[in-house]
Amino acid sequence: MNVSNMEQKQVRLKQFLKKLSEDPSLLNQERQEDSRSLAEILMLTGYTPRNEPVDMAELVSLLLKKVGHEACSKGMMEHVMNGGTVDEFMNIGK
Repeated sequence: MNVSNMEQKQVRLKQFLKKLSEDPSLLNQERQEDSRSLAEILMLTGYTPRNEPVDMAELVSLLLKKVGHEACSKGMMEHVMNGGTVDEFMNIGK
């Protein structure tokens, strides 16, 4: 992967994370009671990184499949980048 492609991916990821931080559907305080630790999420999905960093895109894709969603993390990212919310995305795939 060349440097400019890597830089473009980093810029896109920063934009995505900024949009997530502003997503009103993620600001719902009631849902935070249901939050789980990373270790619990890894166990739930069966994801087992072997002495390497956790691939969060892969982990999100596994979580989506676990809850019966047909899309993957890339689809969620596209939806959010196009102005949608995580709640909308979750409701579309069910």
